[in-house]
Amino acid sequence: MSGREDLRVRRTKKALFDAFMNLLKEKSFDEITINELCDTAGIRRATFYKHYADKFDFLTAYTRLLRDRFDSLIWRGNQTALTPEYYVSYAKSLVHFINENDLAINNLRNSNLFPSVLAIIMEQNYKDTCERLRISVSEGLKFSASIEITAAMCTGGVAAALNSWISGNKTMDINELAEQVGSIISNIISPAK
Repeated sequence: MSGREDLRVRRTKKALFDAFMNLLKEKSFDEITINELCDTAGIRRATFYKHYADKFDFLTAYTRLLRDRFDSLIWRGNQTALTPEYYVSYAKSLVHFINENDLAINNLRNSNLFPSVLAIIMEQNYKDTCERLRISVSEGLKFSASIEITAAMCTGGVAAALNSWISGNKTMDINELAEQVGSIISNIISPAK
């Protein structure tokens, strides 16, 4: 019975997430109402409130889901050490997502909540990077800075580079951007000599 409930919950959340992306193509997050979101997803408000306290809670869940999807696509279960290739792949995945959802991303960026969305992504990336750097250290690697500073430079640098690319009207080629991000990250996470 609980398997059915889990499937129902997954379907409900997928419907909400899909509806959200479609609505973001038309308007900013600030203009989207819970009624609109529920109507577009074909669910009742009561169902929405079973899962989320409000639309900000929903946005947090949506942002974490996207971030986790990117990470799981790129991070390999048997991989332990961080590599520049990981960051290149991560940057490419994000850039392709941004390109494919250009209007929705711009509407989200124009929202008052964009700094919060960015903070959610960066916070989880920071935690993941710290954990992966700790594993690298336990395997004998030494870095020129503390794990926390190295993780902050990696996560903040990738976020700033992507934001700069979007703000600059995406004049740089996607692959070139990703390669440059990877090159800089490579310098940051290179083992100390």
